[in-house]
Amino acid sequence: LLATAFNRSPAEMQQLLTYLQPNENLVAWGAWDGKQLAAQYSCLRHRLLLPHQPNPAVVGMSINMAVHPDYRGSGLVKQVSAPVYAALQAEGGIAGVGFSNAAGVKVDRHSKGYGYRVLGQMQPTLAWIHHSPAEPCLDLTTTWPDKPFATAPDSKHVCFNITPAWIYHRYACHPFRQYQFGVWETAVSVRGIVVFRPFRRGPIAGVSLLTVYGDDPVELLTRFCATLYRSGVRFIHALSTPQSPLRTQLQKTAVCLPLPTTRTPYFLTLKPLTDTLPAALFDINNWDCSGGDIL
Repeated sequence: LLATAFNRSPAEMQQLLTYLQPNENLVAWGAWDGKQLAAQYSCLRHRLLLPHQPNPAVVGMSINMAVHPDYRGSGLVKQVSAPVYAALQAEGGIAGVGFSNAAGVKVDRHSKGYGYRVLGQMQPTLAWIHHSPAEPCLDLTTTWPDKPFATAPDSKHVCFNITPAWIYHRYACHPFRQYQFGVWETAVSVRGIVVFRPFRRGPIAGVSLLTVYGDDPVELLTRFCATLYRSGVRFIHALSTPQSPLRTQLQKTAVCLPLPTTRTPYFLTLKPLTDTLPAALFDINNWDCSGGDIL
């Protein structure tokens, strides 16, 4: 079913399901018609950091929703999603969070009882590196560093609890996607890492920025831009929530142009699982998310 829904081979989807199940993080439910899987819904347990809250909250990140073509329009989305969120709620989960494409947003807005609210669209930015900053370069590699990581500063926004272990699993362990890393290393530790991959839009070629993690994000991005410039790369594409610090940090090093349109728009969505959610969660301008958060 997943192979059909996402235009992948069954072997690839089997690899993906295995990859998505570390530490029993996957929660899923299916609806069967005899031996035919008519629909399935799954999400990953994730941790959400909230401003002024000492501990992260448990949320479910919606990742796979698939209905067999013969069963579409039968209300199966609500039927298969409800048990998943009931299980999360029983564990103390406060919300479901997702990143929907244009087709998914139609389901979010029109499916009765599904319960997801569309908070707003992720914003694409094109950054032009027009000069070479003086900072030393990073090491551009496909190999994960083996030194301990410095701790990233606390965020003032609503954001996912991104850790080096999460970044490692998300990118270095993916079964069929290839990513590159910009690593800022000292003799004893990794001060920061940037995850990226090649990007092309028409005649413009560069890199797509996915995740930035380090104890000094501005310095990390400055070094990353210097490295790209000296490698002949002039453009960075980034996807983020409208008020993400990533946009401000990029502006300190490169000329940034918000793109008015994108071929594959994504929308941040939220499903409350409690009546006591902080009001900040319902405003996309309070969120700090980037393209790498979209699984």
